[in-house]
Amino acid sequence: MPPRERTVFPSRRTTFPLFSASVGDAWLQLLNLVLRIGHERRTRAGARIAEALNAVVTIEPEADGEELPGYFEFNAGDFERYYRGWEARQPGIAGALEALCAQLRATGVANYEPTRSAGHDSDRAPQCPPDVLAVMFNVVDGKLFASCMFRGLDAYGDWPLQATALVRLQRQVAARLGCAAGPSVFVLQSSWLDERDWNRAGDVLAAHFRRPLPLQIDPAGILLFGNDGGEARAMLLDHDAGTIFWEGAFSDPEDLSWYIVDVMPWLLPQHIRYVGQECAALMRAIRAGECYVQG
Repeated sequence: MPPRERTVFPSRRTTFPLFSASVGDAWLQLLNLVLRIGHERRTRAGARIAEALNAVVTIEPEADGEELPGYFEFNAGDFERYYRGWEARQPGIAGALEALCAQLRATGVANYEPTRSAGHDSDRAPQCPPDVLAVMFNVVDGKLFASCMFRGLDAYGDWPLQATALVRLQRQVAARLGCAAGPSVFVLQSSWLDERDWNRAGDVLAAHFRRPLPLQIDPAGILLFGNDGGEARAMLLDHDAGTIFWEGAFSDPEDLSWYIVDVMPWLLPQHIRYVGQECAALMRAIRAGECYVQG
């Protein structure tokens, strides 16, 4: 079938933070990002692609198990064969991991640079094969964090396999260190979808990309809002409401929402949406002279 033309939404064209609790959901978010806002370009071979620049995908798994969702186009056996091949392309990986763990024990920071994989169809890439450039491990608060840098990545064909493999590698290193695995961060300089995958990506999203997600507790704390004599007031507290981290008031609730979004970029996307929701409710209450009740 010919590819369906995409509905492209306006965007800033670069730097997109995505947060998820699993590789599968992160894949759906990445597909949605590239399909909905990706600008179009041609590869050297003339193929048409949709491309998003500088996506930053953070995965903080809710469980330690490696569970593959049913909408991946590979099963557990397929992945095991892929991972064994990936390990085979890393000469001396056992010794490299031992040296890496020794450095982590000594300093809490270590880099791992996998060998560039062979066999990718580079015609689908704008510039080069979609391989991971480097992985940095950091031990923070007793957890092993991983930061994975990619020059380019086919969001449909390569992301599920490579992300699942790197999360497994992170867990293997964490197990050797005797600590828990923390978040995995993937920095993708270029994420793209070939036009021959637009239909399949759209079908996967239509069947499995359900929003909104259940409310997640933001590690930054909780926000309280109130109408203080016609001023929009807010404060950020810890989860026990025993410590006030920040407090401020603005005559215009819109200014309050912009301030929070600008100076607290660490808030989860759900928390940012909540800020907008409550500031809009504050604005309506102040303008109508009604009682404001935080929702």
